[in-house]
Amino acid sequence: MAIIRLMEESEATGKVKSIFDEIKATLELPFVPQVFRAFGARPDQLEAIWTQVKGLFGSGSLDVRTKLLVALAVAAAQRSSYFVTIHSIALKRLGATDEEIAELLEVASLATALNTLVSGLKLEPEL
Repeated sequence: MAIIRLMEESEATGKVKSIFDEIKATLELPFVPQVFRAFGARPDQLEAIWTQVKGLFGSGSLDVRTKLLVALAVAAAQRSSYFVTIHSIALKRLGATDEEIAELLEVASLATALNTLVSGLKLEPEL
């Protein structure tokens, strides 16, 4: 349960409604995800976050699938059940298999463990 009140889509007007509509159309979803609804009462912040998400996932040298794989690995490493679920579903919509997602999460888990170990031991790279 969210610790702040999320704006209902039916309450959105003006700039917020426009951004909510764009989010649904761009992400091809019938609803506005909670992460954006959390900023419904702060239109400038909502716009800034959406502009960054849309810009990063809409262009660049990496394809969306690769970006989502990275995002899923980070979400798993940071133990964000919200984004693990969101990114996994998005990846499956793009054709990712259960095996690919499981392997990615295994790599993220190992990398997190090794990073913790070498950080704690204060090891320096030898390359």
